[in-house]
Amino acid sequence: MTVILPKKKQEILEYLKQHISSKGFAPTLSQIAKKFKVSSLATIHEHLKFLEENGFIKRKGNIQSHDMEIIRNDSNVQDAYIEGMSVSLPLVGLITAGAPIEAIEDIEAEIAVPAEIAQGRQCYILKVKGDSMIESLICDGDLVIVEKTEYAQNGDMVVAVLDDGTATLKKFYKEKNYIRLQPANRNYKPILARNVVVRGKVVGIIRKY
Repeated sequence: MTVILPKKKQEILEYLKQHISSKGFAPTLSQIAKKFKVSSLATIHEHLKFLEENGFIKRKGNIQSHDMEIIRNDSNVQDAYIEGMSVSLPLVGLITAGAPIEAIEDIEAEIAVPAEIAQGRQCYILKVKGDSMIESLICDGDLVIVEKTEYAQNGDMVVAVLDDGTATLKKFYKEKNYIRLQPANRNYKPILARNVVVRGKVVGIIRKY
């Protein structure tokens, strides 16, 4: 699977390669931070964590250890995070943040979004109708970027399709005997359902002022 690597992380990966090749061991977090003029070691740790979780490096000791191995090369990386780069995603219709409505899946337009939002995932865009998610800062008329997936964890904001074919935008919670689709507006009650099909989870919001 191709991983789209953010530009900064690709630069750090290249620095790791050069350092290991010339010195025989990896640089410390402090050395990496100095190289890229980053004041927070936690930021560097997050970059390395991303590289490790996506199979580019392997750290054998603690987070400050010099013992690091490069296990993936650039042939599987696409530099799609150059500043200003965008990708086009399909706007496929409405999703209700209120009472469920019939699912709509017709492509109405293509909308350009920053590449880092999609991060190489298969995504689409829906226009929000209703106010049941306003406490999660999603308002009527907003556009939500949705990653296509059939899986969700508790607390994920999902596009959920009910047994009758209607769809809604809510937070997902798996209870003992049912699924709770929780609104983020105290004026709405949660939807309790035994069968819910997850069609995606929200990864971004587009709002026009």
